[in-house]
Amino acid sequence: MIKYLFRHNKDYSRFNIIKQFTKDIKLENDIFILLPFSKNQFFKNFLKRDRIVNDFFISNYDTYVYDRKKITNKNPRAWWKYFQDLINFKFSKYILSDTNEHFKYWESLFGKFSGKHFVFPVLADRDIYFPSTSKVKNEKVRILFYGSFIPLHGIDIILNAFSLMEKKGIEFEAKIIGKGQMYPKMKDLFTKLDLKQVVMNGEIINEKELGEVIREHDIILGIFGDSVKAKSVVPNKVYQALASEKTIITMKSKAINEFFTNEDLITCDNKPKDLADELTKLINNPILIDKTSKNGYRKFTEIYNETKIKFEDFISSIDKN
Repeated sequence: MIKYLFRHNKDYSRFNIIKQFTKDIKLENDIFILLPFSKNQFFKNFLKRDRIVNDFFISNYDTYVYDRKKITNKNPRAWWKYFQDLINFKFSKYILSDTNEHFKYWESLFGKFSGKHFVFPVLADRDIYFPSTSKVKNEKVRILFYGSFIPLHGIDIILNAFSLMEKKGIEFEAKIIGKGQMYPKMKDLFTKLDLKQVVMNGEIINEKELGEVIREHDIILGIFGDSVKAKSVVPNKVYQALASEKTIITMKSKAINEFFTNEDLITCDNKPKDLADELTKLINNPILIDKTSKNGYRKFTEIYNETKIKFEDFISSIDKN
């Protein structure tokens, strides 16, 4: 049977999706799935590693040193995080990643992986993220960004894009939800730009409320950061928007191209002018917003269903070894 290894059994979307995908699998032997953010559990269960599927998901070392820049690589805490990641990566027999690009980045940090690798996209919990049944159209196009204000998000790009649009007289309504590491700096930028059509007050909401807010908006914004990780992942918000049948604009990357085409979502370079131009095109073309949202929802459904089937096969193949 499937058993889970975790530090905290969090109510987190990736945990829930993996559990949904594995709940009906019939196995002859025990297989352990090591959930994300629980890398110490690999050490505690090291002798079971031939039966552990390690959902590596993120590198703690990369997150703290390069992505969020909270510590330098000379900090002893960084050495410990590197050691944790290295042992988890090199000694796992089965690894899950969210994209091939992210997996390649891990190999550049920790060396060649010799086990079996499965790409398990981030996806979205369909009990929370689903299309709206309302047919009411917003008077102005409504744009949403939400996040924890980490460098990965590139919120300065978003705010400056909104400023360019306001200076050109483009009419829209935008909302930025969340608070975190970069919030004080971004709040200063927000105030400096004197944005009139944007609301940003540090609001934090739960995931169920988030699903409702997404359904109230027309365009969802992805990420526009400049780190290696930003270019290696397809973030939660992309899948959550697509699952809600909303048009999303996010940064161009090889990771995005692993799953999507320009028919499914909108991409641009992580520059304010490029983002402003793409948003303006959509605002001036409601038909394109509608068409892209429908294509994106169809693609999300395909990816979700295909991943479930392939993951069941992957787990079953481990059981037979």
